[in-house]
Amino acid sequence: MRFHQEQSCSSSAELQQSLHGNGLAHSVFETGPRPWFTCTPKVRKGMAALTAAPAPKFKDQIPPMNNPLRPLALALICIDPAGVATAWEGDEVTIVLVGDVGLNRNSQRVEPRGVRKFGFQTWANTTELIAKDINGDLNFLNVETVITDRNDLRRDTKGQRGPFNFRTHPAGLRHLVASGFNLLSLANNHSMDYGVAGLKETLKHVGALENENLAVATGIGMNRDEASRPQRVNVKNSDIAFAAIGIVTNNLERHRAGAAKPGQIAYRFDDDFAEIRKRLSATPSDYRILSIHYGIEGQVRTDARQFSDWRRKTAQSDGIDLIVGHHAHVVRGVELAGNSLIFYGLGNFLHHGTANMTRKGICRDYGLMARVHLRKASDGRLVLRAVEAIAITDTHYRPRRLTGRKGTARIHVLNYLAGALDSAKDGTQGIRFTPQGDGSGLYCLPGAKKEGGRIGALCQRYAPAPPLPSSLRGAIAASCRR
Repeated sequence: MRFHQEQSCSSSAELQQSLHGNGLAHSVFETGPRPWFTCTPKVRKGMAALTAAPAPKFKDQIPPMNNPLRPLALALICIDPAGVATAWEGDEVTIVLVGDVGLNRNSQRVEPRGVRKFGFQTWANTTELIAKDINGDLNFLNVETVITDRNDLRRDTKGQRGPFNFRTHPAGLRHLVASGFNLLSLANNHSMDYGVAGLKETLKHVGALENENLAVATGIGMNRDEASRPQRVNVKNSDIAFAAIGIVTNNLERHRAGAAKPGQIAYRFDDDFAEIRKRLSATPSDYRILSIHYGIEGQVRTDARQFSDWRRKTAQSDGIDLIVGHHAHVVRGVELAGNSLIFYGLGNFLHHGTANMTRKGICRDYGLMARVHLRKASDGRLVLRAVEAIAITDTHYRPRRLTGRKGTARIHVLNYLAGALDSAKDGTQGIRFTPQGDGSGLYCLPGAKKEGGRIGALCQRYAPAPPLPSSLRGAIAASCRR
């Protein structure tokens, strides 16, 4: 993976050295087909590193023209299952999505080693039960906190009697990035919790991660141009554009970025929303992602603004490929609007400043982790082939998967919410996920099961989702009324 406006992850000399280290001939580097080689993030080790896919050593392995074994050797190379799978996987990109994240409670002091909730937790403790699932080529989260190592910043009460002010030590964010997260939205109603001084702190510490080529972030800036500027990242020779916008508390004008004023690109301001969509649409890329921080808190039903702004304007008019929603602290339905995929609300992922949602009923007691599986089409664009849905719990403390019947029940909740997203008028379809043995859900697009690589293996036994079980229908309907 490489980030535009940054250095590429490996020089040609480093690439050659890596190839030799993997036992690949120098001739492959010079003459072999480019798709064999991919730059992927090894973020668990805190760095971007090169991996080389297995490839035939053409000059060394193929007999010369006059050798009678040549046709057989070529045939073996062509049908080699590992080689075929690798070729398919070279065209696949996986994006993991989670919702709101903040590693601290309201107005709590920051500490460099960890966070205090139900006792002291190290940073590693906070993610140890979910770390293996942070495994995409890109891994997205919403940074719903100021990032600072200072405890002397003056909080902004935001015109509220009992405001929530969140700050996270930069070591906490660095741990999340080392765990795999590399696509960061900074645009939300807590980005200005400590005023302009806090925003500058966030930009400084996030900027350090960007300068190390470990992550990209957007949504706030020292002016409106910076706050609304899309980022671009290259994954497996595909360019992915990313932008973020979010509400500011009480629509405070002082929190909104201006021509020469630090702040956030702000949702619910029509000109800001138009600007972010225009700039993202104009960014040359093979896939476009827009993060939107908005939603009536606690409400699982998609609202009229989302239908108007997200479905009709962003997806159907602008053609943005992936729209990622968060803020309501609960999970909302997932939709296909033409070729666009919309998550109307991911809920919480890991936020020590939020409530214990496990007591909120079956429709509100979980967060959503999603895996979006894409494949490069013949025209070079990335297209959606499959989506995985994973219900998570204990988002206020130490997130973990909901497995077995509990996980499956939340997949049925998602499918129930999908019913309200079907629209013949708009040509949209709520996604119904098929429960899997581990409690997750799976949706595969037509033809995906016949493909090779990881997507084909994932979808090989896929069947459409079953009806909502009668044993769950009453509880889900009662819990999901609003």
